[in-house]
Amino acid sequence: MPIISNDLNAIVFRKDFSYAKTYPTFVSMNTGGPDEIARWVLDRNDILYKDEPHAPHLYTKAVNKLTGKKIPGNNPVLVMTDALIYRTDSIVNYFEQRCLPEKKLLPTDSEKRNEVIELYNLFGDELEDKVSKYVMAEVLTSKKTAKKLFKQRVPQHEKFKLAVGYGKISRSIKKEMNIAANTPAERLFEIKKVFEKVSSILSDGRRYLTGNTFSLADLAFAATAASLILPVEYGGTGAAGLLIYQVPDEMRKTITELRATAAGQFVLRLYQEERPDMHAQEEIPEEPSGFKLLLKRLGIRLAAGQPGLFYFLQRRFPVLKIPFVKLLTVNKNDLLVEFLNRDEDFTVEEINSEKMSDQKGAFFLGMDRMNPQFNRERNFVRKATKKDDLDNIRTFVRTKAEEIVSNAKQYGKLDVANTLDHPVLIGLLAYYFGVTTPSEPKMKEWCSRLFYDLFLNFKNNKEKHQLAVKAAFERKTWTLEIIKQYRQDLKDGKTIPDNLLSRLLIMAQEPGNEWANDESLERNIGGLLTGILETTNKSVIFALDVLFRNPDVLPGAIEAAHSMDTKKMFGYVSEALRFNPVQPGVIRYCESKQFISGMGDKNYTIPAKSKVFALTACAMFDPAAFPEPKKFNPNRESAVYMNYGFGPHECYGKYINSITIPELVAAVLRLKNVRRAAGWAGRGTGLKLNSFPNNFVVEFDS
Repeated sequence: MPIISNDLNAIVFRKDFSYAKTYPTFVSMNTGGPDEIARWVLDRNDILYKDEPHAPHLYTKAVNKLTGKKIPGNNPVLVMTDALIYRTDSIVNYFEQRCLPEKKLLPTDSEKRNEVIELYNLFGDELEDKVSKYVMAEVLTSKKTAKKLFKQRVPQHEKFKLAVGYGKISRSIKKEMNIAANTPAERLFEIKKVFEKVSSILSDGRRYLTGNTFSLADLAFAATAASLILPVEYGGTGAAGLLIYQVPDEMRKTITELRATAAGQFVLRLYQEERPDMHAQEEIPEEPSGFKLLLKRLGIRLAAGQPGLFYFLQRRFPVLKIPFVKLLTVNKNDLLVEFLNRDEDFTVEEINSEKMSDQKGAFFLGMDRMNPQFNRERNFVRKATKKDDLDNIRTFVRTKAEEIVSNAKQYGKLDVANTLDHPVLIGLLAYYFGVTTPSEPKMKEWCSRLFYDLFLNFKNNKEKHQLAVKAAFERKTWTLEIIKQYRQDLKDGKTIPDNLLSRLLIMAQEPGNEWANDESLERNIGGLLTGILETTNKSVIFALDVLFRNPDVLPGAIEAAHSMDTKKMFGYVSEALRFNPVQPGVIRYCESKQFISGMGDKNYTIPAKSKVFALTACAMFDPAAFPEPKKFNPNRESAVYMNYGFGPHECYGKYINSITIPELVAAVLRLKNVRRAAGWAGRGTGLKLNSFPNNFVVEFDS
């Protein structure tokens, strides 16, 4: 196994590949210690991946095909939309670059870091070589045991090869691993020396090898030694393994002896306490069929023609009554401005209050002004903001985005959704809003499920709703723990981080704010989180999609990106989202019969007990408000964009979005000769989860 160095850029990868699936694929040998280290890192970061293990010797063909190199030791391989990485050290380094701070396995302190790396290399070099050869030699003494082990979770054609050609395969394994070079006893002697060293290190009572924090050294020792300790959890995490009663007698004797040592007990404890479960393969959604991809392609083409439809509707049907259902659309700009400002006549609570109630997340933007909570809670949250918040948000987003883009430059590809947007925005939720996360995928899951159910679950799909209720409960439980810890820190006289949640908590202790208990704080901060992540990601991708479709516009946007002028970039983003809106409108409810006329003389009737779809997308193609609406003009100084809604219930994150979206788009456009990746990987609207773009890959000159 290649060793780890202090250079986290020491990553081996392949550039000339194409991959357009919603989740990564992990290709490994099903008995390998190095493969188990990489798999542990993936599971520790809560990555959902397609697990593709192969039998010893037979794995070589699959790995060589992926890497394009016929060199031993290139396993395992992690294939993502924007990077094909191989070897354990590369996968470790890749996630050290981009994981959450609390997930990192290498200390920041240089002395402690060197200590961890030295131990990792001991286990990954000396110990791994001896363990793998010892175990393989012992397993091969029993044809029945070997075939049982090698067949675990491998493709059907490999099972067939093992059944009919086991003798040839076993001879190839012995030759590849040079099994005959030493006796099992000689290798076991060297293995015990490392176990004694580990036991000696642990003899002072420390919990982990380098102190009180779990590190890469602990992970590497446990994963490498696992096949000689056989923790019950080893097979349950996706790594192939046998139970102790299934191994040959001599090997069982060795396992029993090693388990009794302090080092052996350490491995058992780490697998119980630190080894996360691998996501069940059933969680991976099916890839779209050829027919569904055809429909998606048709949808992409129709989306390109949206502006013409928006212009037509606002011109010919200022108010459109849809037959057979009590649903209308308001399409003209002046009518829509009046409609959305009359929030006491056209209300929101009937639209999503029931779902919010089920999610236990009543939020002021889901309340009507007649509800006394609306002003009280909206003003309370607004009071927690500070004048320099937007500048701080800009600095955070720009710095984090540049760091990610810099790390990605060597690959020549960047998945805007998964590699850029999600990490930056989830980091922002912790930095500004004060809500950390158990893992990036978990926060993504919470936000996407909640937003989808509230605003996009038009058919009231019960399964989707229940997933949202579950997500709401998990996020609520997590956030309440953060609030509880903040309260305790304040009580103990400690300084807590300056973020929106901590400010709300401090304000809640002021006279007159007794109503602001932990539950209400969680509701309001949760309501803000729900609308930030996936809508911002979708906006960035939709804006880029429009810019790439308009080569006459793209150079100006790239120039704006290089100028580092957020306001100028905002003009390009606003226009792009006008042509390709993330959400074409908002829904309101009309209890009693009403009339709207806008700035004209004609009254339009809105029947009682009807739902009304305010098509803000159409309103932004009204020539009265947007002169020459079919022309892409990033300099519309006086235009009132409605990309974030309009009126009293306009998106609370509008001002934050005016920073985050332009900054993320600009970070992509500053890449040299940036362009959309070929195929489905470069069609963010084609690879979706819960109606949100899951991938959008760009290519550039590295």
